[in-house]
Amino acid sequence: MQGEDSMAKINIEKNIVFYGEKNEWKGAHIAADSVRQDMYYIFREKPKRREELGQSVKTAVIYGTIGKSRWIDELEKQGALNLEKVRGKWEVYQFQIVKNVFPQVENAIVIVGSDKRGTIYGLYHLSELLGVSPLIHWNHVWPAKRDSIVLDESANVTTKEPSVRYRGFFINDEWPAFGTWAEKHFGGINAKCYAQIFELLLRLKGNYLWPAMWASNFSLDGPGLASAQLADDMGVVMGTSHHEPCMRAGVEYGMMRGKDSPYGDAWSFLENEKGISKFWEDGLKRNALFENVITMGMRGENDTAILEKESTVEENVKLLRNVLRTQNRLIRENVNCNLAKVPRVMVLFTEVEGFFYGGKESEGLLHEPELDGVTIMLSDNNQGATRTLPTKEMRGHKGGYGMYYHMDMHGGPMAFEWIGSTYLPKVWEQMTAAYEYGVRDIWVTNVGDLATQEYGLSFFLDLAYDIEKWGGQDAAITKQYTKKWIYTQFDSCFNYEFLQKLEDVVWDYNQLLARRKHEVMNEKVYHPLHFGEAEEVLEISEKILAVCEEGRKKCPKEWQGAFESLIYYPACGTANLMKMWILAGRNALYASQNRIAANALADEVQKCLEKDETIVLEYHEVDNGAFDGFGLSEHIGFVDWNSENCKYPVRNYVSPIREPRMIVVRKESAEYLTGGYWTERPQTWSDAMRNDVTEIRFEIACGSREPVEYEIRTDAEWLHFSSYHGVCANSEEMVMTIDKTKIFGTEKALFTVENKGYGKAEIYVEVREQETDIPAGFFVEDNGYIAMEARHFAEAGAVEDAAFHILEPYGRTGSAIKVFPVTADFSGKEECPFAAYDIFVHEEGPYETWFYMSATTPVVYESRQDIGYSVNDGKMQVVNTVKEPDKPFFLSRQWTEEAHDQIKICKVRIHCKKGANRLYFYHVSPAVLLEKIVVCREDVTLPESYLGPRESFRR
Repeated sequence: MQGEDSMAKINIEKNIVFYGEKNEWKGAHIAADSVRQDMYYIFREKPKRREELGQSVKTAVIYGTIGKSRWIDELEKQGALNLEKVRGKWEVYQFQIVKNVFPQVENAIVIVGSDKRGTIYGLYHLSELLGVSPLIHWNHVWPAKRDSIVLDESANVTTKEPSVRYRGFFINDEWPAFGTWAEKHFGGINAKCYAQIFELLLRLKGNYLWPAMWASNFSLDGPGLASAQLADDMGVVMGTSHHEPCMRAGVEYGMMRGKDSPYGDAWSFLENEKGISKFWEDGLKRNALFENVITMGMRGENDTAILEKESTVEENVKLLRNVLRTQNRLIRENVNCNLAKVPRVMVLFTEVEGFFYGGKESEGLLHEPELDGVTIMLSDNNQGATRTLPTKEMRGHKGGYGMYYHMDMHGGPMAFEWIGSTYLPKVWEQMTAAYEYGVRDIWVTNVGDLATQEYGLSFFLDLAYDIEKWGGQDAAITKQYTKKWIYTQFDSCFNYEFLQKLEDVVWDYNQLLARRKHEVMNEKVYHPLHFGEAEEVLEISEKILAVCEEGRKKCPKEWQGAFESLIYYPACGTANLMKMWILAGRNALYASQNRIAANALADEVQKCLEKDETIVLEYHEVDNGAFDGFGLSEHIGFVDWNSENCKYPVRNYVSPIREPRMIVVRKESAEYLTGGYWTERPQTWSDAMRNDVTEIRFEIACGSREPVEYEIRTDAEWLHFSSYHGVCANSEEMVMTIDKTKIFGTEKALFTVENKGYGKAEIYVEVREQETDIPAGFFVEDNGYIAMEARHFAEAGAVEDAAFHILEPYGRTGSAIKVFPVTADFSGKEECPFAAYDIFVHEEGPYETWFYMSATTPVVYESRQDIGYSVNDGKMQVVNTVKEPDKPFFLSRQWTEEAHDQIKICKVRIHCKKGANRLYFYHVSPAVLLEKIVVCREDVTLPESYLGPRESFRR
């Protein structure tokens, strides 16, 4: 027998044999059978599994859990295994290649788990080493076929304990999509259905599940306890959602209540304490033998508050104290007399957060003895930004903290349930921050129907499993993860060059959703002209659609299901929807200008609507309907928080006028000229006043039945045009170039566009020579404003080791700055970390300054999230970014606006001297991420836009 040091290689082929003793955990055998099935796809023959060592074999997989396997005991005793770093740990495994392991086995992969899930994870690790995706069955990501695979000693590993103890997801908002899929494939949301879910969870290194509960009953629909028993067998820890205490599903009480019911007929602990207590007791008894995390507390039916709106915090706290006392007693009596050995959780969702912290006049549950040993699960703002986080004083709470995070939402401020719209850098930033604040015991994310959430969910669970690997201070880790994820799924069917294209596709469509989610996109979000923001979205969308169509043609038939479900459907669904709304906005603009091009755009909008239906239909049909039902959620034109009053795009058609109508319009302006003799005034274009602008694009369009004949004239020798005359039947783009080498000081020149025989449009062009007296590194005012990306600071100052770091990628325009360590709080301090920006303005006076920040929420229960600013030698001014600090930030109007727009904007007034100035931005409160700054002269109105102005010229 040889130990680890002398090991070389092991050749894995179809004749490999799995050995797991009869006494081993059932879940380990189930996982071993899954891995054997994986090998069937690879080697075209399924390896055998045996429970006793018998005939001699060349290569084997021996798996076992410490304390459950005499084989493992013997190998350790003989020195083949050193299990010091495994024994007594939580979900740890050792994976080791051993030669001459037993007389009957020449070479073996030995997998040892510290506990049930440790062994299970070790087995699935073998699959990963063989090139098997965790999504193999869920998304039909089949591995490449091979004759053999060689592993060497580099595969040996002893894992550490997972970063977060319980890691999982919540199947929620499951109708119509998930429920329809389950009905079609399994006859309902039953044990057969959950077998797939459990396997996926474990392959992703999760261990915890909140089951579907809108109209489902996990412990009755198995049938009976079949689903619960299967979860326990497979090693999945079950829980229930935030408003389902004591292992009872939300719909159960409605099924069992009544005047003659032992549970009474009122979901009220005040009116029906005896009946509700009995209801909870029976739930605890029923599921007592399984591994659970028991939800504590009490909310109203159907995800509502337990008491009326008029009730006080004190009344709610008093009720919850009685509830917790009763629940702990019931758990001691029916589960384990030692409460410390029973995992329990109380979720601070919606109104419960206020009852936990209390108010000015009443104490909350923060120091409640009945919560000793109970994990306090905090919540995000329903939109992926964490709310309160544990203060330094709170972090010693026995029971620790968890986080309930939304990748799907059916509720305010907006529902988003169609295609996964989670932005990885935001998940990374928010959850690593939560971890640093001590949220390390439970992470659970609401994934809605689960389908199309695979990318975001994979990252969420990998981050929870190993935050040292995927956390840190560099947002670029999310790009690395995306590359890894794409290669894991598709390296068997696409070449390296196309895999890189798929990386861009996944990144691009998620970046679009980081700016605006599907459901609240409309024709007015992006301005059709200003700053080219709509054009950029359209270009990205067209690129996504083109690459996905290319992928469809290249993808082998065997992988069509994987490609459709993981790439084509979410990416094209997103890109087509964004394209539709951008074209609808352009259609409305063109119609307002009476451009006949509006009619073709209206037709394109209709084609996008039809394509939306086709994309969903094809998703449902691929691989014989493997994903049928998953695309049923409404997703177009929400005007309320849900789809009840949704509206499809309005399509505008114009009737061309009789006489030749010419329309001249600058590409980034809605103002146009027709060359009318009586009512029109000349326009002045000032684009070239900006130092780096040497060309201006404009369009000549037709608004009449007959084409227009145009001619461009100018006497300015520094103005040149891509075309000087022609006939336009629809629209033509012109490029005017400016030769700034011929400009001295500031000049103004006229050019005309004549609609021959029917009028002449007059346009003045203002231009400034290249300014050479501006210091290097300064952003220069243009048209009354300066725009800067936050990452382009001139200097960053640290205080007490706290300093700004650049996060890239991040946010709506691709980057942000944030102070690390994330727990740094400088509230009330005179000296704070800063980022300084050098700006050059042409006039002294008042300027409005807009700080664009990530749509985060205060980490403290008080509605305060402060920032600081100053100019030149001025004193730091502190401002609260919460607009109504006397009200809870959560559920406020500001919360709604920021969730829709994915940005927080704070406007302040500063005074600048003419010429060079330095603007300082200070870190005061935690959880502030600055993305962009705009400084605008007070007498100037910024052009309307969603993303704000493009970054200004920097000397």
